[in-house]
Amino acid sequence: MNPKLTVPALTEGAIMAGLTIILILLGNLPLIGMLALLFSSIPITIVTTRHGSFAGGLISVLSVLLLALFMGPLTAVSAGLQYVLLGWVMGYMLHRRKSAVKTIHASVITAAFATVALLLINLALMGFSPESIAAYLDEYQKEMLAMYEATGMTGMLIQQGMTQTQASDFLVQIINIAIRIMPALMIISHGAMAIVTYFITTYILKRLKIRIPRVHGFQNWILPGGFIWGLIAVWALWLAGDYISISWMNILILNLLLVFAALLFLDGMAMSMHLFKFKEMSAGMKMFTVFAFMLFFTGFIVSFILAGLADLLFDFRKLRVDNKKEQKG
Repeated sequence: MNPKLTVPALTEGAIMAGLTIILILLGNLPLIGMLALLFSSIPITIVTTRHGSFAGGLISVLSVLLLALFMGPLTAVSAGLQYVLLGWVMGYMLHRRKSAVKTIHASVITAAFATVALLLINLALMGFSPESIAAYLDEYQKEMLAMYEATGMTGMLIQQGMTQTQASDFLVQIINIAIRIMPALMIISHGAMAIVTYFITTYILKRLKIRIPRVHGFQNWILPGGFIWGLIAVWALWLAGDYISISWMNILILNLLLVFAALLFLDGMAMSMHLFKFKEMSAGMKMFTVFAFMLFFTGFIVSFILAGLADLLFDFRKLRVDNKKEQKG
């Protein structure tokens, strides 16, 4: 037996595997489902942080196998990629005493990988056939149009002066745009969920008296310097889009741009909170800032993206310099 796999570790792991399955099953409920899914990766993280990556990996495999018995293999693979794998990666980083920034980066990358893997699995189930994919998208478009009509969206557009045909065409255009950027939206939402899960996890680990690296505030979050080369590559592909006649390549570039913009937005928000000392503001000033953000939503988004790009290029907070000094020290 592996020396790290003691009887207490196996017992705790079995309990945590059962708790993981319960939380994922609760995720199917309408009201508390999202909250349950936010906590579903935490049991695996606890086991991995306390007993190491091997014990955590073994419990992760056990959880996926049990999920396959209860919910079927496809659902087990989906839940395993989205929640179990995230829990293991986060636990591995915390067990190895990695910094908060690196742990968040690893968590977001894991969430993005899981999203892409699930998209490829769905395409594989459709046989990667253009006819099958087109039929699925047509069916999805019909369902979305029916939902808009049921919620009164079409009626609202008609009241604003549109005809039935114009309203339907307008909604079809919106749906087509949503379909084109759906992979990016999924990656962004799962990445945001991973960040929220990280902060919930660290809070629970502290309450359980489990030692973890010091958690820095969001204002100290920063993108790695190498991120600029990926941004340059995607930007170059976007500029070359006029000369690329491959439709799926243009869709890929569009989705990559949206993902990079979301990351720059986070960096810009973190830098702005650092520069304006958001943490030290009074409660009234914080509420006013949030209200201004909601009132000028589009302007703030563009400003944060540009601020994130500037911080990526010039490192205004000097966090990368400080991280290098810590590693050398």
